[in-house]
Amino acid sequence: MPRFIKMFIGMPFFSLLLVGCSSDVSTDFKENVNYSQFHTYEFAENANKTATSLDAARVKDALNYQLTNKGLKLGTDKKTDLTVKYYIQAESELQSYGTSVGFGYGASNVGVGFSSPTRYRENRYGKLIVELIQNTSNQVIWRSTSQRKLTDEMTPQSRITFIDEQIHEMFKTYPPQ
Repeated sequence: MPRFIKMFIGMPFFSLLLVGCSSDVSTDFKENVNYSQFHTYEFAENANKTATSLDAARVKDALNYQLTNKGLKLGTDKKTDLTVKYYIQAESELQSYGTSVGFGYGASNVGVGFSSPTRYRENRYGKLIVELIQNTSNQVIWRSTSQRKLTDEMTPQSRITFIDEQIHEMFKTYPPQ
């Protein structure tokens, strides 16, 4: 079998392997910080003073659960070590769809092609972002971003599951070593 055909057949399997190994979250943190010094946290205040969305309440519940499991306590006064800031960033992407067929072969100059007008659809989704801010310096020391998409088509139960899984994944390696 020619090398090109072997390579052509092997590419989809290699792509699946790469996708399967990719992480659902992207985390960044400030080095040279002693994360064991943090014992209490508070949530950042809602700057707009608007009602809390259903998803924001779900995120807050999931964060409370994960932070408690990491040994942190929700502070009752303003003298806390960390401020937890979270938000769902609105994103969109264009998806093209339409008919397209192609075939080609070398050496004997055989080729077939067909195409129809390409249409585009805008897909909107949310990306979950969590930041931990050290209160003594007022600097972000840890940040994690979900790479998966929170969509409007999700049911309430699937939204809860999605948020719980993403927050769990974000804090899997907290505190950083």
